[in-house]
Parts: sequence; structure tokens; C-alpha cells
Amino acid sequence: MTDHASEARLYRNTLTLKDAQAVGVTPGRYNYLEGRAVPYGTWQDVGFFMEQHAHGSFERSTKGGSGRKLPLLLFHDNRTFPVGHAEKWSHDSGGLDGVWRLNDSVEAQRAAKDAEAGDLTGLSIGFQPVRTDRQYVEDWDPELGPDHKDRYTRLESRLLEVSLTPTPAFADAEVTMVRTQFDLQQRSALVVSRPLEVDRWREEIDTLRSR
Repeated sequence: MTDHASEARLYRNTLTLKDAQAVGVTPGRYNYLEGRAVPYGTWQDVGFFMEQHAHGSFERSTKGGSGRKLPLLLFHDNRTFPVGHAEKWSHDSGGLDGVWRLNDSVEAQRAAKDAEAGDLTGLSIGFQPVRTDRQYVEDWDPELGPDHKDRYTRLESRLLEVSLTPTPAFADAEVTMVRTQFDLQQRSALVVSRPLEVDRWREEIDTLRSR
């Protein structure tokens, strides 16, 4: 059975900091945060029913320009300024991954620092269901556990925002990287210096061959 109701719900995911590239003795501005926003095919108990997101269910709402500027919030608080916005989305069989550009605000920089330290380890999404497959149980009773709850599979949903939150729900969702300005500068320097180093060695070899 499908449902076209325009209800909007919040969905929370767990993040575990895997790799923080805030390296160097001179800490820089945090520029980017990367991680998994939504795991696909994972059941989650949301109270009165079980819920999962089907593979690609957010693909339409994250394509093109409309998906690139979706806000990154703190704790779903849409009454304050965002701490960043989405710049890239990618989908695989496991879920929806995102890259968010952080702004210069005190709140954004503190959130990134807390994510690096492991103190702010959750991502949560705000979304609006578009198409839902519902499976009803005959002995519905939420107090008896997941086996006695209806199951909703979100076939398609509209992504509204992603939030950093300290209240995780999915252990397999994770922040994969926090990047600083210092790190970006170091990467740029390596990209420039490596070709120059190769050219220098080629000149040395050519000189030896000509002797």
C-alpha cells in the first residue's frame, strides 16, 4: 500500500568519527564535514511503527542545484542560521552520503571541533515522505516490541535538511572526515610540488644520459 500524505518527520542517524584531518600544530578553520546522512535498508524503531528508507529514495531530491544548497543545521533548529550547506551527494547500496561546507560562524566551528573530538556524533535528517509502502501486523501492540509494529518503507522522500545532533540512532552511519583550512592548503601544496619534483628528477636523468 502506498501513502501520499504530506507529513514531515525527523529521522536520526548515528555517526562515529573515523578520520579527522585537522592535522598540524596550527589549527585552521574547519571547512568541510563528510559522512553518511541516511542508511538504506536499515529498520529503525520510531515509536509506534518501524521505518526504513529504500535504496535511492532521496535521489530525486538531492539531484542538481536543489540538493546542493540544502542546509546543515544544529539540532533541527530552523529558527537560527545554518552552520553550513550541502555541496555534494552520492548514493550507493548502503545509503546516502554527503559533503557539507561549513561556514565561519562560531557555532559551525565549534560543532566541527566537537565532531572531531567525538562529542557530537550524530546526524539527523528532516524529510517529507512522498511514497510509502506500509505492511500492517495483525497483533499490533508497540509495547510488545518491534515484531508487533507496522513497518513503513519510504520508497521516495524529499530531503529538507540535515542536522548535527548528540542523539544517535544508527550505529552504521558515520562521519568519515572533518577537514580544516590548514589541511586543504597542505593538500594543494602537495599537488603542486609533486609534478615539480618529477620534472627535477627527469632533468637529472637527462643530464646523466647526455654525458
